[in-house]
Amino acid sequence: MFTRTQYLAHECAHSEYYAQFVTEGLKTRVQNAIGKDRITNSTNPHFNDIPLVQWDNLTYILGALTNAKMKECGDYLTLAGGVCILKEAARQVKSENA
Repeated sequence: MFTRTQYLAHECAHSEYYAQFVTEGLKTRVQNAIGKDRITNSTNPHFNDIPLVQWDNLTYILGALTNAKMKECGDYLTLAGGVCILKEAARQVKSENA
């Protein structure tokens, strides 16, 4: 497990830090909400071709479990952090379906 302090000290990559909050269930929910085709056909490495408002509106699915995991890492759930987690889940979906 990487802590927020380690992340800020560049002891782990952005993707490594946020990947630790991604579960199989979350990947399924992101895939269902955004669409598998839309994720796999995205041409932007940061999924910026999917409107930010969609990512923002999806953060509600993260809930207490993600918040508890983040607290263990010395962090807390914010809108920006939630979008990072969701986009990491989408990256994993895309990678698994490549």
